[in-house]
Amino acid sequence: MIPVVEFRRLLNEWRIRWERIKVIVQPPAWSDEEWRQFSLVLVALVERNGASWTDAQGTSYWDLRWTLQEGGTLIVQVQLVPDQEVQLVVAQEGGFVNGTTDSYTWLWSTFNQEGRLTRDPYFVDGTWKEALMQLLVPYQYQAGFYLSGTTATPQQLMLENNATPGYHDNLQQDPQNKPLFLTHQSPH
Repeated sequence: MIPVVEFRRLLNEWRIRWERIKVIVQPPAWSDEEWRQFSLVLVALVERNGASWTDAQGTSYWDLRWTLQEGGTLIVQVQLVPDQEVQLVVAQEGGFVNGTTDSYTWLWSTFNQEGRLTRDPYFVDGTWKEALMQLLVPYQYQAGFYLSGTTATPQQLMLENNATPGYHDNLQQDPQNKPLFLTHQSPH
């Protein structure tokens, strides 16, 4: 017979998985403003980390690519036409796209120089968005379907174990109040 606590653990695991499946099948809808914000952050990511070039007409391009585990390439490309507009395209080559067309467009946003949308963004929701969000959101929110954020260690736990904050095992506090660091003691 399975213990009650193990049965509850299994039910909880499957409940979390079922919630995750529901979010994948029917993701929460983003407003145009949320797509605009996401697009602007992607533009900044590509400008900072991507390859860049300028053509003879003075149009600048930035390009950043990732290899997909299922095959193919995810491409984020930005085009800046001076004094006119900025275009962001997120597309995929290869993978499920092979043989049907050259690429599949996941997102296409067009902005003016102030970062306002000049037309409604075109988007297809999918796991590409979650993959790019992993690069953009703080570490503690990357497992959002399971974790809801950090929490402090209860003071009662520390008091029960007669602990002094900042001095645990091999962990010491720098006398100049710098962040904690591990000390290494010689085995000799």
